[in-house]
Amino acid sequence: MSSSTYWDRKEKPYVMLLFMGPFLWMIASLFMGRYFPDPGKALMNISGVWASVFIIAVLSISPFVKYTSFKVLSRYRRFIGLAAFFYALFHLLVYLVLFAGLSLSWIVSDLIDKPYIYAGALAVVLLTMLAVTSTKKMMRRMGRNWKKMHKAVYIVGVCVVAHLWWQVKSDITYAAWITAFIVPLLWLRIRQNPIYQKYLNKTS
Repeated sequence: MSSSTYWDRKEKPYVMLLFMGPFLWMIASLFMGRYFPDPGKALMNISGVWASVFIIAVLSISPFVKYTSFKVLSRYRRFIGLAAFFYALFHLLVYLVLFAGLSLSWIVSDLIDKPYIYAGALAVVLLTMLAVTSTKKMMRRMGRNWKKMHKAVYIVGVCVVAHLWWQVKSDITYAAWITAFIVPLLWLRIRQNPIYQKYLNKTS
């Protein structure tokens, strides 16, 4: 068995287990009572952090593979994307179950008073779309359109930044750190866009 086959298949369960580590840690901490008296707020914050971390990781894969010799990382692009989707979905479920208590009136009130929820919800919808179409079967079925659709991950990055800054009250630390990672990655992507390159050629 070649080393490439080993890395492509044998390693994947361990990589997935590694990505599940933060989730297992959150669940264990919840049952140990570390997040009380307000487990919903604590879990929302932590799951949001990890969702952001994996979204940054997804956005980082292409430039990292392009400018370094770690080409093997591209084999786990889908795993990283699915991890981002998983933690974003978990973040949403924590809000619905532990924070809002599945109360429709509470959720409706939040949709009116906290518009940053819309940016977060759009990110989850887009990540769901990307997760559903991430299989090899879907890649073959969609052909060239698959790459076009999966560029929506950059819109997800914009949604994350908007979601964070829209809800900032006084402490901007978390929003600033996440933005400091996401914005340069988005700007790098914009600079590589053919339309932007054409614009530069016209103005130069």
